[in-house]
Amino acid sequence: MPRPKSFDPEAVLTKAMVVFWEKGFDAASISDLTAAMGINRFSLYDTFGDKHALYIKALESYETSILEPILAEINAFQSIEDMKAHSLNKIDYHREHAEQPCCMIHKAAISMAAKDQETLDRVNCIRKRVNAAFIEVFERLIEKGEIREGITASQAASLVMFIHEGMMSHLGAAYPPDQAKKEAITALYDAISA
Repeated sequence: MPRPKSFDPEAVLTKAMVVFWEKGFDAASISDLTAAMGINRFSLYDTFGDKHALYIKALESYETSILEPILAEINAFQSIEDMKAHSLNKIDYHREHAEQPCCMIHKAAISMAAKDQETLDRVNCIRKRVNAAFIEVFERLIEKGEIREGITASQAASLVMFIHEGMMSHLGAAYPPDQAKKEAITALYDAISA
């Protein structure tokens, strides 16, 4: 009969998620993970499998704990102005909180997706969910007459996704300056607005 665990697997998984979020997969060592999780190597391997399996579980945890609130924010947009204001506020937020790591999914897409199919599958699943949420919003905005004629909900959602993915690479960075980032966001929303 296996001994009961002396730790909460979900709580230590959240701690591992933070390590991967901050450092990425390659830079996060087993020692970093066990120190943050407060467990030994045996407990890590026994509970989660290897480092890669833990990473995939951390991505799934990120999807549940971080992505779900983001999807709720997206679904709450009632106008193109709401969307623009939200994007502009993100620039200020990330400047003020520059010590926080960028989006874990963005980091996974850049560092792991090209070399690991399971990570790519997870990233694509998450991106599809975000894209679907944007499509729903743009369908509503098209019905309200807020989107320029000839632009489909899918096209608008893809454009916003591309811009936001690129923006993730620059958030918190000094270059380009925040004003240039804000002008680009404003130009995007102005280009698709009716």
